[in-house]
Amino acid sequence: MAEENEKKEFQINTDVDPLTSLLVNDILNKNNITDDQKANISDDQRRMILKLVEDLQKKADDFVQQQQEKKRQAEAAKHVEEAAPEPQVRPKRNSLRDRIQQRRDAQRNND
Repeated sequence: MAEENEKKEFQINTDVDPLTSLLVNDILNKNNITDDQKANISDDQRRMILKLVEDLQKKADDFVQQQQEKKRQAEAAKHVEEAAPEPQVRPKRNSLRDRIQQRRDAQRNND
């Protein structure tokens, strides 16, 4: 009797991809659903469960693709910046010599 209640591998024969079937099997096994309990699920309920898993899988795939696209765009922008760096204007430094010259000029103008 105890052996009958153990987790069993379920074979779902549907027209969905193997990853979806694997996800559904994993969920059923995690929740200790036996063959007897599985037999009580109607075909409509099975289709709804599979459709739900497919929708979740599609959303996850879309999310992954969006993240990859963002990464590609960031890398492309980085390559563009590296390829054509803007010339940097060096700020004019006021050396001691220049400051002394500016003071002399200012004093001459005031006199």
